[in-house]
Amino acid sequence: MAKSSGNRLPYGLLILIIGIIYLLSKTGILSNIPYADKLMNIGTFFIIAGVIFLFTKAEKTMGIVFTAIGVIMNFDFFFGWIHNYSSLIVPVILVIIGLFMVITAKK
Repeated sequence: MAKSSGNRLPYGLLILIIGIIYLLSKTGILSNIPYADKLMNIGTFFIIAGVIFLFTKAEKTMGIVFTAIGVIMNFDFFFGWIHNYSSLIVPVILVIIGLFMVITAKK
């Protein structure tokens, strides 16, 4: 029984943080903070979820995947110096991951 209530902690934290960000956005407080416009996008929510899952769950796979998805979706923010190639990075990464999964799949 204790395990099921412990499972709710990361999801509760995620909902709480997203709710706070959304509330700050709707009240106009975020508009006064530099780079706050980046907080209200789906990529940032993936990063927040990934970090929460990394810190609160024993199994780190979901946290790593969510964080990676968030970084890829915000690639231009984290790696602005390669902005010219950012439209190619996501497809190339998907091809590489797909190839790796196909090659390592059990037949």
